[in-house]
Amino acid sequence: MNERSLSKEQLDDLSLRGEQLNHALRSLAWINRWFGNTRSAISIIEKLHTDKNSPLKLTDLGCGGGDVALAIGQALRKKGIPFSITGIDGNEHTLAIARSVCASCPDIRFEKADILDPGFSLDACDILFSSHFMYHFREEALVSFLQKNRAAVSTAFICNELERSSVALRLFRWFAFLFPISRMARQDGQLAIRRSFTKKEWIALFEKAGIAHYRIRRVPLFRLQVIIFPRQTR
Repeated sequence: MNERSLSKEQLDDLSLRGEQLNHALRSLAWINRWFGNTRSAISIIEKLHTDKNSPLKLTDLGCGGGDVALAIGQALRKKGIPFSITGIDGNEHTLAIARSVCASCPDIRFEKADILDPGFSLDACDILFSSHFMYHFREEALVSFLQKNRAAVSTAFICNELERSSVALRLFRWFAFLFPISRMARQDGQLAIRRSFTKKEWIALFEKAGIAHYRIRRVPLFRLQVIIFPRQTR
């Protein structure tokens, strides 16, 4: 566990479709809900957006099945905050599911793009957020992504991420069978822990990217809450 795994998960296959994909996305939605990813994203977004009458433009990076985007949209709607959310994912079959999940919220739209492609560029947004996605980048690719795209984000980039540790891996192996998640999600979950960044590695990445303004805190269940303020430089 001293070094990150670079192996790919089954869900990284952008051609994945059918019931296997459906079950995996339902599993991820369960994890996002019950492990606190969705609640923490909503809480931070509401704190960062101080002008409640100003429209808020958000981007969900690696949006998956759209469950986080929908929860955020519903929360903002209840607060009376005007918003638009763009979810980005590389699997068209995943996006079809996301569009169905978010059909009741017309302020959420989705687009297909390979986020890991070096040529990918973000459109301008106020807040960029992601859940359990950034570990898909290799270190140098993530540094390049942050350097290239930080100017597109006006307020903050919120990442809810796993933190790599042997204890987290052992506990997941022991207890994952109790969770209502698919076999693929259990297998990919172990690999996701092995691929994730530690707090020390995040700090080193920000140093390389020239990002001095950020906040990292550990939250329950071996996760890191990372908030980057990309337009603020040294």
